Amino acid sequence: MLYRSVLEGDVMEVSSPAVAEMEKILENTFRNINIALANEMALLCDRMGIDVWEVIDAAKTKPYGFMAFYPGPGLGGHCIPLDPFYLEWKAKEYDYHTKLIETSGIINDYMPEYVVEKTMKLLNSNKKAMNGAKVLLMGIAYKKDIDDMRESPALKVIDHLVENGAEVIYNDPYVPQFKHNGNEYVSVEWEKVITEADIVLITTDHSCYDYEKIVEKSPLVYDTRNGAKNVKNNRVKIFKL
Repeated sequence: MLYRSVLEGDVMEVSSPAVAEMEKILENTFRNINIALANEMALLCDRMGIDVWEVIDAAKTKPYGFMAFYPGPGLGGHCIPLDPFYLEWKAKEYDYHTKLIETSGIINDYMPEYVVEKTMKLLNSNKKAMNGAKVLLMGIAYKKDIDDMRESPALKVIDHLVENGAEVIYNDPYVPQFKHNGNEYVSVEWEKVITEADIVLITTDHSCYDYEKIVEKSPLVYDTRNGAKNVKNNRVKIFKL
């Protein structure tokens, strides 16, 4: 009755609150597992020298049987990173081990660490060490064009960068400042500092970013979101895991 009073269209009714809650968890677990598949494909494609983004774009032209999910630096938000693990915990009360959910969680949780490992390799290829490098993150929100940074993978990327001795600065037009692990971060004007950075990580593909200019002014770019996909420049490092 409440939902019908504020929503247009039909409201799906189920037999119990338990069914409704499980439906929500199923939906988020479905996305978690399929994102894990995209991430694992990205890891494999990187080793094989194949552009995973091109692979996915080709696959989604199939008119049936395929739904496109994309790789990235990890999972964020208040649902997808949490609900599957709640279900995994709850299943243990019924003496059941959710193997597929656990495996997808391992893959997705590894992505921020992998991004930093790849960043280290890119710096090395440019004769730079991670220890002491200045790293500019473009985007802190967990997805583009919002200010929500709950469970954002960019925060885990920052943790791994700091552990390896990097100096981290960031820009996000939607997140002017934040505190994380006892440190306070303030968004910088990226156009003023980008030439000082040793590498730029595109961690959130905000629509407002001028990717042509970011690539043009950066000494080294690592794009984890395919935000710079339309930029024609042989220096840009697209996320090819």
